[in-house]
Amino acid sequence: MKLKPDVIIVARGGGSIEDLWAFNDERGARAIFASRVPVISAVGHETDFTIADFVADVRAPTPSGAAELASPDARELRANVRFFQQQLAQLALDQIADARTHLSRQMYALQRNAPDARVLNDRQRVDDLARRLATRAHQLIALKRETLTGAARHLAALNPEATLARGYAIVREKESGRVIKSKNQVAGRKSIRVRVRDGEFEAETKN
Repeated sequence: MKLKPDVIIVARGGGSIEDLWAFNDERGARAIFASRVPVISAVGHETDFTIADFVADVRAPTPSGAAELASPDARELRANVRFFQQQLAQLALDQIADARTHLSRQMYALQRNAPDARVLNDRQRVDDLARRLATRAHQLIALKRETLTGAARHLAALNPEATLARGYAIVREKESGRVIKSKNQVAGRKSIRVRVRDGEFEAETKN
């Protein structure tokens, strides 16, 4: 089954305007704009701007900033959920307190005129409001929890350690440390370092 990426990062470190000119290409800009997968543009430094920045869904100031946008901190998300829980709970308590204050004022006014039925109706309205507020608060808390769970699954899927655990490896040139993405990078005899799930080892390529 072909997996669809959750996000695409178009990035390059800083450089001269000539180095960044490829990101002003019309075909590239149209491809970024037409992408159904969200695209984060992180070309050059924060002061650099290219056409890719204006057609992407989000512009990050640097490539590392783009990585942070694509992989939010799970602890921060949990903290946000706890904050919203507290806010919702406080909102419910405040509205219930306001409703009770209003009811007390109504009861005082009604006692002077002795309309018992009106008092009963107001009590029922307050109880109904309290139940609806509590239900709504629980629904919002459950929604935030689902959002946090989805974000946590997304973070786990992006974890490179999980990829290594499935049998993949990261191969780098020993001297430069650059990741090897093509067999042309290791033409001839070269020393390489291979990272697997439980550590690294060195090897040497052959023609």
